[in-house]
Amino acid sequence: MQKKKINKILIIAVALIWGVVIYKFAAPYFLTNDVVVTADALVSPPKIFLRKKDTFNLNIPNRDPFLGKTLNKRNASVFIPSRPQKKSRSKTVASKSWPRIEYLGFIKSKESSSRLGLLRVNGVLKRVRSGADMQGVKVKTISEDKITLQFQKDVRDFRKAN
Repeated sequence: MQKKKINKILIIAVALIWGVVIYKFAAPYFLTNDVVVTADALVSPPKIFLRKKDTFNLNIPNRDPFLGKTLNKRNASVFIPSRPQKKSRSKTVASKSWPRIEYLGFIKSKESSSRLGLLRVNGVLKRVRSGADMQGVKVKTISEDKITLQFQKDVRDFRKAN
């Protein structure tokens, strides 16, 4: 008889403990906490606490504490350097630098005697003929292994890239 009572009490205690555990786990999913926000809470400015600064004057002694000598106050004169005048520069025409050019080869058709050169100028593929002008670069001659170009008054030969 005594064992039956203890078993019933233990079964009820275990059921209560498991009920609390399941409630703690499942409650956030099923219960909602609706918070009512009033206009006063939104409008009221936060309280700001300002501290007043502590100000004081320093008394600098005229005597050196280690040597015992009195210090003389010097009136420091401020030296302002004069600005150097700008030198007038003679205007020189800055020549533009050559664009990045790579000669890839040429194409010749059976019907015409003129050659069509393939160039890569600043990463852009171009097809040019002799005498053509592109971006200030004039094509002088096109051969199998090199192309002659003129940029402003400078003439250069570019070899075929392998």
